[in-house]
Amino acid sequence: MKHEPFSPRRRKIAITLAIAGASVAMTAAAGSGVSYASEGKPEGIPEASMSADGQFFKPGSTTIVKVTAGQTDSEGKRNGSVLVSPAPADATAFRFVKNARRVGQSCGTNVIQQTSGQGKTTLVLTVEKKVDSTVKKEISIGVGSISAGMGWDVTKSYGVSNQTRYEVPRGKFGTVQAFPLYEQYIGEVWEGVSGAFPTGKRVFAYKPVGVCFNQWLK
Repeated sequence: MKHEPFSPRRRKIAITLAIAGASVAMTAAAGSGVSYASEGKPEGIPEASMSADGQFFKPGSTTIVKVTAGQTDSEGKRNGSVLVSPAPADATAFRFVKNARRVGQSCGTNVIQQTSGQGKTTLVLTVEKKVDSTVKKEISIGVGSISAGMGWDVTKSYGVSNQTRYEVPRGKFGTVQAFPLYEQYIGEVWEGVSGAFPTGKRVFAYKPVGVCFNQWLK
């Protein structure tokens, strides 16, 4: 019997089969509970729950909110009328924050940690990070005045830590993403030597207090 030479077409088929076999082997290994942790892009966040600027989202049914032990909003419950001594050279020095109040919680859209894995497995994600505070303002005002009015230092980074466990059933691929959890504060901006005149403008401050865990299956 005459043997045909190993044609380029057959060689291509053989390589394709080898790659497919390697892929199956990798999938089987993943099924043993192997997972990885890394930072990534935010996924699984409903567009309707995101803020207009895309920096925050409201926790949904797949989000677990956990406040870091020792992080409370008690520091932010000042009467909002604390003033700082103005510096004459600063045009914004005679603006102050009054009537500051806590208005709720928001999750940031910046992924601080992530883990994924093929089921059946248990995904464990432990987070311990420092997260910067965030400030938004409708008028120019010094951060010292904002901190004084809010009752906490808006220039600081705050440590957040927590852990979650997520059971992934066999045949499913699970993902857990961690986002910073913020307490949101709003204050009014007043101006004048004694802060007697309202400007009608506001400042918004976001203090890191915990972790939002978003989890889902595919």
